Amino acid sequence: MNTRRSFISRISFLALLAAVLTLSIGCRQQPANEKAPPAAQSASSRTIRLGYGNSPLLGPLHAAEEQAKAAGKTGAWELKHFGSGGDIGYSLIAGELDAGFIETEKVLQLLKVPGGEKLKIAGAIEFPYGATLVVRKELKVRLADLAGKHLAALEADCIINHQFNKDAKRHGLDPKKLRYSYMPFADMLPALEAKAIDGALVKGAYGVLAELAGHKILYQNWEIKAGSDECCPPSIAQTELFLVVRQEAAERIKPLIAALTAANSLPPIEIRRAVGKQLNYPTEALEQYPVSTFVTVSAELRKQLGEQKCLPTR
Repeated sequence: MNTRRSFISRISFLALLAAVLTLSIGCRQQPANEKAPPAAQSASSRTIRLGYGNSPLLGPLHAAEEQAKAAGKTGAWELKHFGSGGDIGYSLIAGELDAGFIETEKVLQLLKVPGGEKLKIAGAIEFPYGATLVVRKELKVRLADLAGKHLAALEADCIINHQFNKDAKRHGLDPKKLRYSYMPFADMLPALEAKAIDGALVKGAYGVLAELAGHKILYQNWEIKAGSDECCPPSIAQTELFLVVRQEAAERIKPLIAALTAANSLPPIEIRRAVGKQLNYPTEALEQYPVSTFVTVSAELRKQLGEQKCLPTR
């Protein structure tokens, strides 16, 4: 009996000793010269993790990257490539990115999902408007030969359509002899690849993307201006991508915004070279197009989007 009590006493003592040791280790103060873990370091000292996709419209970003490398001033941001704007968006919400360039339509959806309230629009990539007709890569036709062909367009009552119809008549094509299907641009390239349509009538920026995918430009009119119709609202007609940032990265994004804005003043040839280098695409193929520019969010766009969705101006 005494032996059993002695054994229990030893067990109780050892348990108490272990608890005391655990408590003393857990309460040990961190030495003053010991570095804090990365998560505890100042947020302002971290490099911006920036998501982007393969788009020739990101000329200001690629030019800013080349300028930073040439000046030996890299480190303010780190580029991370993604296959889609949707992936960039959800990586932002998950905290895996601090900022990213995403298509305007996707951003407007992204801000409505859970976690989207943490994101703010900090700027935009703009591209001249224009009207463009893209045809399948294997078609060998002129504008006057399109009678009976199947085209895609964004909307039936769109300023792009109206301008194209006027220009087509001058080239001997009766617009009434064309067949149309209406769909978002995201569906047009797959439809062209599947030969479900013969061509797509789009704004100029979409034409750049379609040609990069291997299709051909048959018609362009850069004189057309954004209208007041539902298809082409003036305030976002030239806005192709939004720069979206996590709210807590608002201060750290400033050097990137400054670099993107400065890139607008570069000669267009330098911007095209930067795009060609990034996408492994011939610079001369980009010479027929204007170059895109980066802008901070305008007052008009803030009014349309809602002030709460935009990064505050300071």
